[in-house]
Amino acid sequence: MYILYADEAGNTGVDYDNRQQPIFSLSGIVVDTDEWNNLNDYITEKQKIIIPEFLDCELHATEIFNGKKCRNGTYNFRQFSLEENLAILEKLVDLIVEINCPIITFIVRKENLKEYCKKNYGSSIKIDPYLIAFPYITLFFDELLIEQSSNGLIFLDEQKPLISNIDSILDKLKLINDFNFFDIKVTNIIERALFLDSSKSNFIQLADICNFYINRYRAIDYGCIPKEPKATHIIEMYKKIEPLIFTPDINPFELKNILVFFNDNKEILNNSKK
Repeated sequence: MYILYADEAGNTGVDYDNRQQPIFSLSGIVVDTDEWNNLNDYITEKQKIIIPEFLDCELHATEIFNGKKCRNGTYNFRQFSLEENLAILEKLVDLIVEINCPIITFIVRKENLKEYCKKNYGSSIKIDPYLIAFPYITLFFDELLIEQSSNGLIFLDEQKPLISNIDSILDKLKLINDFNFFDIKVTNIIERALFLDSSKSNFIQLADICNFYINRYRAIDYGCIPKEPKATHIIEMYKKIEPLIFTPDINPFELKNILVFFNDNKEILNNSKK
């Protein structure tokens, strides 16, 4: 069996006009449960070597990248230079490459989602980008599971405001019985998506790092270009993890039935009142 550990980046809810975060991304790493214990132990030991100063630190790429200090005292990346913090992140990226877990990702351009909602629903419905990305990564993960002749579980970083929406989406994708919509039917994912405290999960924290670079790299195309050496660092780290990104046979731009699914289930996607 396999587990998808996923985390989001660029989350501004239904604020589609945030110029600093023009895209939303939901990305995760896929872990073979037969290797889970060994990988988890290895990650824990490597983290002790990479960041010996902060053994209880929950890894958040943004905090390291921006040299943040934790209020509860578990880390203080202000004490390091920018170059030292980028070096820490590179070692963590190298760890991700070393454990060689597939990465599943989907990007939502907020401007496009804004236009989609306006065109189809006027001002009555606003959809959180998370609820657009989740069905896509679910379908991609299901395809990977079918290829492996295996079942799988989805573990997500805590998303309390969206739990019922996410549960409903996954249930409906599993219960599709119309042959014309079998291209978006989920067959190999068991249970509902489970929500984890990221501070207790090595794999959610590594998913955070993957997603950070995917989001920042793609945001460069939309004018969010940081100063050097950060810009070069983002590009180089993305290129390291890029070979791990799973390429589904499903072309999301040709998956017309998912748009029908969105329209048929707009009541569970609507976040205009939240």
